[in-house]
Amino acid sequence: MTNKEITQNSLKQVKDLLDDVQAMTGEEFMKILDSMAQFHEYSFSNQMILCFHDCSQVAGYKKWQELERRVKKGAKAVWILAPYLRKEKVKVKNGEGTEEEKEEKRLKGFYSVPVFDIRDTEGKEIKRGITTKARLNFSQVKDFAEKSGFTVELSPMKISMGGGISDHTIGINSNLNEAENTGTLVHELAHGLLNHSNGNGKAISSTLKEQQAETATYLVCKALGIERKSKFYLKSWGLSENILKDFQKLDKVARKIIQGLIKQEEGKNG
Repeated sequence: MTNKEITQNSLKQVKDLLDDVQAMTGEEFMKILDSMAQFHEYSFSNQMILCFHDCSQVAGYKKWQELERRVKKGAKAVWILAPYLRKEKVKVKNGEGTEEEKEEKRLKGFYSVPVFDIRDTEGKEIKRGITTKARLNFSQVKDFAEKSGFTVELSPMKISMGGGISDHTIGINSNLNEAENTGTLVHELAHGLLNHSNGNGKAISSTLKEQQAETATYLVCKALGIERKSKFYLKSWGLSENILKDFQKLDKVARKIIQGLIKQEEGKNG
């Protein structure tokens, strides 16, 4: 099979997986979200490919050798997508307002590269899992939300309420504990980054907004080790087909929060 055929097959696997989402049970859907959270540093298509092959931790042949593990004889590679970049001369305006030529790398397509799951290797024991286990607290998420352009206000609310968002102001229930408020703040921030709190969110139902925000929240909390019991997506995922079209958008928002919080924490510790 040629590399082009392998790449086309991988993309078909992604499409087939997404086409089946509406028929999935809550547990099957959770498996997809867990894979997305675990491989949050990978592109959305690669997250789906790795989920399709039930991978838990992957690396290339040479990388496993560097980790003092060897790929088992007869092991089959999982082929993920890598970008094909090519240098091109483009005209750009300089500070004086005149045009000049410079070389830039432009995306021209994708090709497939082989990786192997840890179950197909043997050798030195290494720490399992590649997710970032940063036990973030409320103040860290609050700092990131405010740097992202949101105001966070704590005030007493009914116990049944976790919080809410209006435009760029997020309200959090001060009657709840920090663990609950941390997850709630991620949820409301997801609403904000999905533009649910302004005019752009009027075209979709409140139920769909909650499905989208909680899905993104689950990905963030799963990746960063924030304790949160996500029930909403398990109960109501099948209510709308529109969310399939937004799957990549939800992944993008989740990764923005994950990577932003990681970068913020690294900056404090650096």
